[in-house]
Amino acid sequence: MENYFNYGKIKQYLKNPTVRTAIALSAWLLIFLFVFWLIRLFSVPRYYRTVKPVSDGQVSLYLTNYILPELHNKSQYGQPFDLVISQNGVNDIITRHIDANSLQRSGFSDLSITFKKDKILLTGKTSYWGFDFITTVVLRPYIDKKGYFHPGASKIQVGKSRLPFAVEIVKRKIFYKLASLSDDSNIAGVIGILFSGDKTEPVFTLNHTTLRIEKITVRNREITVSFLPQ
Repeated sequence: MENYFNYGKIKQYLKNPTVRTAIALSAWLLIFLFVFWLIRLFSVPRYYRTVKPVSDGQVSLYLTNYILPELHNKSQYGQPFDLVISQNGVNDIITRHIDANSLQRSGFSDLSITFKKDKILLTGKTSYWGFDFITTVVLRPYIDKKGYFHPGASKIQVGKSRLPFAVEIVKRKIFYKLASLSDDSNIAGVIGILFSGDKTEPVFTLNHTTLRIEKITVRNREITVSFLPQ
């Protein structure tokens, strides 16, 4: 077998002080970057908040007194309309419709949603090997030109560090469990769609009226969903 390496020249090359300095600096830079990434892994993002599930047996008033009436009333005219949903309102729904005991058994706590321009952050605390980590899934939902909904769940962050090599593992082993934490089948279905990574037709029926989602616009602390009655 032909030898493609000239070890003599390599050794001679490595004796060059400039080369050795460059290699040492590169090694120290890699070590520094790894330590920096590791420190950020245990850091707490600014948008993280402690959330206590509400277990009084009451449904979310934001859901029953705002979202559902708005959908019902605006869909009656048969014209396109927008529904503006607040970050606080969505978090109220989460705290009341996710079973706290199931959440704890699954090793999760403090689930919350943060709306930022063009993206949705789903955050929760989980534990591994006795350490607490703040895990964030970044969603960039959109409707494509053919009218299909894409959740855009492609980025996973732990603390303040990205995990580009473990996106699918984290999604499968952690966040797919969220769909089983709610007693509400609709909430569970929505969670399943968000993390499946598959496109879906954004059409549903409310009070005998078929609604299609035409556009999703995410801003700081709110999201606007544009509907078209059919």
